[in-house]
Amino acid sequence: MTVRGACNTHHHHEHSDREPAVVPARRRAFVFDMDGVMYRGGQLIDGAAEAVATVRNLGLPLFFVTNNSRETPVELAAKLQQMGVDAGPEEIISAVVATVEYLKRLDPIPGSVLVLGGIGLAANIEAAGFQLASFDDDEPVDVVVAGCDFGLTYDRLSRATRGLVLHDAAFIAVNQDSLLPMANGPMPGAGAIVGALKAATGIEPLVVGKPSPHLFSLAAERSGVPPEELVILGDLLDADIAGANAIGATGVLVLTGSTTRKAAEAATGELRPNLVIDNLYQLPFDLLLAP
Repeated sequence: MTVRGACNTHHHHEHSDREPAVVPARRRAFVFDMDGVMYRGGQLIDGAAEAVATVRNLGLPLFFVTNNSRETPVELAAKLQQMGVDAGPEEIISAVVATVEYLKRLDPIPGSVLVLGGIGLAANIEAAGFQLASFDDDEPVDVVVAGCDFGLTYDRLSRATRGLVLHDAAFIAVNQDSLLPMANGPMPGAGAIVGALKAATGIEPLVVGKPSPHLFSLAAERSGVPPEELVILGDLLDADIAGANAIGATGVLVLTGSTTRKAAEAATGELRPNLVIDNLYQLPFDLLLAP
């Protein structure tokens, strides 16, 4: 285990006296959602860096998950590091990572993939060894991957539609988030583009991002723990908590993002969290790691 960022010992908030003195009786893996849990906009959320440091001190695996398909794992890890959170690219499980992983497991392996999405998404798919289909011809495609495409044109949408209808391509959605929160207000998210293709073709996509189980299952697989030993920390009931419940993991709702305590306490069924905490300082490690 290499220690990354060992020299980066200055943290804005010193709460070292709050480190729990526990020896983990259970080998659990911790999965941190990013937006609303680790940071809001460009601001690190109080308690996030400390919680990550505690998990590392306990010697337990941890991952960061996000439905983001615009940035690569290297960019996302750098973003966390710049905020003072120790994170390596191999610990980022974004919708891009899970999409590439899903494509690799298709049988037969797809020959050409049409990517209606950002440059990062296309580059990661190509780097994994897949042939990217061109938008400038009508050659057959095996898979259409739809994400957030800031360069969306009617022609690009048409090419993807023909791929699905004429070539019977598999339809993979990176996520179905309908809105993209931006500093100047919301923009249409991947879900809006996926929705246009669904409306045009009548075909339902396979969705990789949360609340589908792909991201969280990949975290379990990479950490070598069964899904029920995952602790998933998220700020959204419908994405994070529903995703946790779907695979039998422990879902912890953190109230530093988009969900109110009132909504959290009213949640039932698949949306009901195992624990609700105000912030990551309140993460009860002793309780979570008890035998």
